[in-house]
Amino acid sequence: MKIGTKLTLFLTLPLIVLMLGFGYLSQRASRERLRAEMLREGRGIALTARAALEDYLRDRQIDDIRELAEKMSGYERVAGMRVFRPDGSLFTQSRSLEAFPFGQHADLSRVLSDGAPVETRRMLGTEPVVSFLFLLRGPSGELLGAGQVYQLEAYIREESRATRNFLAALTLVMILGAGAVVLTVTRLGVSRPIEELIKSFREVGTGGAVARVAVRRRDEFGRLAGEFNNMCRRLEAARYSLEEEQAQRRRVEDHLRDVEPLATLGRFSAGLAHEIGTPLNVIGGRAESLRRKLSGNEFADRNLSIIVTQIDRIARIVPRMLDFAKAREPQLAPTQVSRLLRRVLEFLAERFEEAGVEVRANLPLESPAVLVDSDQMYEVFLNLITNAVDAMPQGGMLRVEAKACHALPPERRMEAGPFLEVSVEDSGTGIRREHLDRIFDPFFTTKGVGKGSGLGLSVSRGIVRRHGGWIEVKSQEGRGTRFTVYLPVHQVASLPLGAAEGGGA
Repeated sequence: MKIGTKLTLFLTLPLIVLMLGFGYLSQRASRERLRAEMLREGRGIALTARAALEDYLRDRQIDDIRELAEKMSGYERVAGMRVFRPDGSLFTQSRSLEAFPFGQHADLSRVLSDGAPVETRRMLGTEPVVSFLFLLRGPSGELLGAGQVYQLEAYIREESRATRNFLAALTLVMILGAGAVVLTVTRLGVSRPIEELIKSFREVGTGGAVARVAVRRRDEFGRLAGEFNNMCRRLEAARYSLEEEQAQRRRVEDHLRDVEPLATLGRFSAGLAHEIGTPLNVIGGRAESLRRKLSGNEFADRNLSIIVTQIDRIARIVPRMLDFAKAREPQLAPTQVSRLLRRVLEFLAERFEEAGVEVRANLPLESPAVLVDSDQMYEVFLNLITNAVDAMPQGGMLRVEAKACHALPPERRMEAGPFLEVSVEDSGTGIRREHLDRIFDPFFTTKGVGKGSGLGLSVSRGIVRRHGGWIEVKSQEGRGTRFTVYLPVHQVASLPLGAAEGGGA
């Protein structure tokens, strides 16, 4: 049962009891008041009838007495009249009383002997009446007889019934009105605030947006809504704190995932440098010596050349592994990245021509300067552009662009702010969707055997991260790849166009 229905019942039931009690007392008081008025009226009628009868008896107007008895029975509240002789015998009566024999002989004897009127309540058949017995005297005080008037009480019952019906109707109207008022008040003042609280509880319970309840009043519901809002704010703060802690934990886990292979690779590379370096030099030197001695032997020369080439490749990989493991801290200096990118493009110009790659560069010299290690960033851009060329074996379009932007770091380690956005986009073969999440893993490569070590993108991402930035990649298989590097823009003095940035071919 809803609270509005309960309140209506709790309020209307006492109202019903109260109205019933009030109706009973009011009807009782009304009946007594009507009875008192009836007695006064009956006494007045009796006095009037007494005066008339005494005049008629004094003048011996017998017909007038009988006519008066008949006329009395015609009144609305008078049942009839009797006239008695001095000896107590019946002289005349209204025809309406002929069916009801007189039975108040003791009262009549007392009136004739004492002279005092007698008022009694009786039943005249099924009708309640009041009997007024009074003495009749002549002008000299002689006894002329007695008279009796019956006054009907039926109108008291009618008045009581009308009063009872009025009180019942009034009670019903008050109950309906009170019920409507209570239901309206409870609907607006109780049910609606409770429904809002229930709705907000559901939203909070289902993990949706933290709800708020409008505080429209200063009563208990207003205080409850205020406390609920305070609880929601605390829950929201706790949720944000938990999300921040989870994000921090993910960052720590990502960092640990980065650090763990670095540490492993560092230990491996350190031992590798000592274990491979010297034997590798010996093998390379012996292979060169044999190739010179067997210069006329085509078969030996071809195979020894392959051996020397692969030894050189191993010699290049080992230092890169050492650089990746050591994670050298960048030597920051104000750098114009556009000029740095132009150096990279100039260095690879011949390779672009050989590969049939068309380069479109948008590198304004007025782009903001950034604090970077120019040698390390040169390596990042060289690696990204080289990978783009390798992804276009049949030639294609290479787009390189640098521009200022306003960005929010994906890990939200800092607030949104100004960044330098450097994009390298090719129209090559693209990267398969299942490989996108692994392209930055150490030693993972999509190139053929002998064409890549799988360290270039890992090293590049590590360098960019140490500069406070990040790398994003978007690729569609068969339609090309876009790598975007974001570097934070610091408040540094603008560099002259001729300022020298480190890094070279």
